Amino acid sequence: MNKIIYLVMFSIAIALVSGLSADFRMYHAERNFTIAIVTDDQELIDLTPNQPYAFIDSDNGELIVRFDAENENYPGYGKGVSPDSKYVFDDVFCVSNDLWEENMTIGMDIDLSSELQGIVKIYSDKSDEGNTDPANATTNLHVVIENGDKACIGFVIDTTGIKTGDYTGEMTMHAYPYQE
Repeated sequence: MNKIIYLVMFSIAIALVSGLSADFRMYHAERNFTIAIVTDDQELIDLTPNQPYAFIDSDNGELIVRFDAENENYPGYGKGVSPDSKYVFDDVFCVSNDLWEENMTIGMDIDLSSELQGIVKIYSDKSDEGNTDPANATTNLHVVIENGDKACIGFVIDTTGIKTGDYTGEMTMHAYPYQE
């Protein structure tokens, strides 16, 4: 009788070991995966031009800010800004928080490239670091945008002591969930 019990236990052990050591060969399933790549004015974190100097590029959907003759909103007009002058442009573009999560506040860091530093500074009504007006504009701006709200970005262009010519740079924006 003991031999039968040992034989049954041995058979069960062999079955378990052989079942556990089976190789996983293949699994096939079809699932939907969708990514919508849209222009900046259709995103959940929306970039909206608010002045004629800013527009959405029709070729790639990027937000472009131009103070030169190539601005498609001013064809054939002005060629730029004057030397030894200071300009303040309120609300050039706005960033809105239209995320579907309720109470999702976003933080956004906006940095100007080194080519623009010394000429261009930015400010916003939603800056939590005191950069809320032209007098406190900076090249690295941090804004906090509540759900359903927007932050408008203004520009200060100071050409004092700057040589005439074309100056091109980039503005980098990084958004993330914000918690105090």
